[in-house]
Amino acid sequence: MPLTPTLLRWLQSDEAAPWLQALTASPPDDAGLLSALTRLRRRVSPAQASALVSMARLRRRAEKKFGDRARKMFFDDAGLQQASPTAVARYTARRYAHVSQCVDLGCGLGGDSIALAETGARVLAVDRSPLAVALMQANARAVGLQDAILPVRADVIAPAWEVSVGWADPARRTGDRRVFHPHALLPPLSALLDLQRHGMTDLGIKLMPGLPHEAVPPGAEAEWISLDGELKEAVLWFGALVEQVGRRATVLPAGVTLWALAAQAAVRPPGDFLYEPDPAVIRAGAVSDLACGFGWWQLDADIAYLSGNELVATPFARVWRILEQHPFDLKWLNRRLRAMEAQVEAVKKRGSPIEPEPFRRRLYRQPGGRSVVVVLTRVVNRPWMLITERLSFATR
Repeated sequence: MPLTPTLLRWLQSDEAAPWLQALTASPPDDAGLLSALTRLRRRVSPAQASALVSMARLRRRAEKKFGDRARKMFFDDAGLQQASPTAVARYTARRYAHVSQCVDLGCGLGGDSIALAETGARVLAVDRSPLAVALMQANARAVGLQDAILPVRADVIAPAWEVSVGWADPARRTGDRRVFHPHALLPPLSALLDLQRHGMTDLGIKLMPGLPHEAVPPGAEAEWISLDGELKEAVLWFGALVEQVGRRATVLPAGVTLWALAAQAAVRPPGDFLYEPDPAVIRAGAVSDLACGFGWWQLDADIAYLSGNELVATPFARVWRILEQHPFDLKWLNRRLRAMEAQVEAVKKRGSPIEPEPFRRRLYRQPGGRSVVVVLTRVVNRPWMLITERLSFATR
């Protein structure tokens, strides 16, 4: 049963509080869902019972994005999927630390509004959905920022306010389908760009991680942001929020940035170590810039694998030691794995049509043997394979 503003108000009531607190501490899993609902329906309505259990389960899911704070916040499924993790929201909100007020266009459940208010700004939180506005208000109260965030239910591209500084988070889903083109968003990127040209001069727009470079307008800064090695979002910055026109990759929690400056890395066969750039670096088009910065080279001009002869710990890339390498040859690979008494823990690929898991089942493996990772790729446009071992550093 979907969450409604009426059910949300009840969830915040004194009547619901003990039930919600207990369920939040120990939300039922799939096996225990029916029995939990049956017990609750003896005390509250079926709609209320469903809302209690759903909210407790959503809070558990939300801990990955919001940490312990999730246990006192309120969510719906669509809003939680779209919300940025707190670490990312706080990072982007830092650009607004100099402003006294700003508007959050498409505030959703309020994660970005809260991060903006934490910088000291007074926030106008706008959404056309009554449920989104109600969730934002509930969450602002939950973290003690209700006085710093003003809720407004309105169409974000037909503003009835005059604020020159804003943050926009257009919906990236239509029903159950994910939207992959920036001009298919709700509202579309084109409408937000028009809004920026006609009054909201200082604007940040959160977009899908797969934002194509050709969609970046002239004069904008485009930033791809990852967290713990997972690409989270792309952001377009305009006006006074721009730090530098161009494309950049930002890696969190390290908080380091790499600009794409059109460097040209050398292309040659692997050395002693294999480096896989962070996905933000890849999406920003800064792979060659990363290579040149560390004296590395690319294995193939069209593939985001780098190599070098020195071991370097950096948050911009993961690293594997190359044990052996060879043009693609399954028989050779199995002979070498047998000689090494190896256990293949994973097969990775870039630029290879082979599906990793079925291929792994065809490989020799010694239970309890030396743990290795097989990498399938191309080297100077030839099918290639590498036997590697994983190396770990605390760089992120």
